[in-house]
Amino acid sequence: MAAEPRARILESARALYLEGGAEAVTMRSVAKKVGVTATALYRHFDNKDDLLGELIRQGFETFGTYLYRALSGRTPAERLRRSAEAYCDFALEQREMYRTLFMSQVTGDRKELVKRNDPDCDPRSTYRFLIDRLRECIESGDVRDEDPELLAVSVWAHVHGLVSLQICGSMGVPDDKFRQAYRRSIDLLMSGLARKAKPTP
Repeated sequence: MAAEPRARILESARALYLEGGAEAVTMRSVAKKVGVTATALYRHFDNKDDLLGELIRQGFETFGTYLYRALSGRTPAERLRRSAEAYCDFALEQREMYRTLFMSQVTGDRKELVKRNDPDCDPRSTYRFLIDRLRECIESGDVRDEDPELLAVSVWAHVHGLVSLQICGSMGVPDDKFRQAYRRSIDLLMSGLARKAKPTP
């Protein structure tokens, strides 16, 4: 099998994962969905864990390429804002990957699956990216001086909640209209995070 069949294997595994979680992904079920024998899958993946690990690793790797675009921002605040926009871009442009990573049941061994496939690709690195953006905004005075890890939870909940509603169809608007509302929401979020000026005595 060449690279194209390998991509079909991962696509089929992702569909099964979204339908029924990790339990639904077996070498036999994936092979049936692809239209090949289970033996053919073993030419590319040693076992189910190897397949699942590659599926999730690939997702986080792609997600990372979106996030790192934000580093082109000239200021900490601009980099934080671009991070939020990159998150939205990934969610809307890579819907199935987004659903796999952030809208499906998380199994306890998911991080270990990724590490076994690629020790340098840790899902926590993308969350660390957000914490780092908030930390530099705190240092520059653009964001209030609070624990960046606690702030990161709120920011992630905000952006994830919005894009999840859009992906599920709950917003009821096309993506271009949603992007406008999303940017406005990020403006409000940034205003809420801003360091408040001390009142003049």
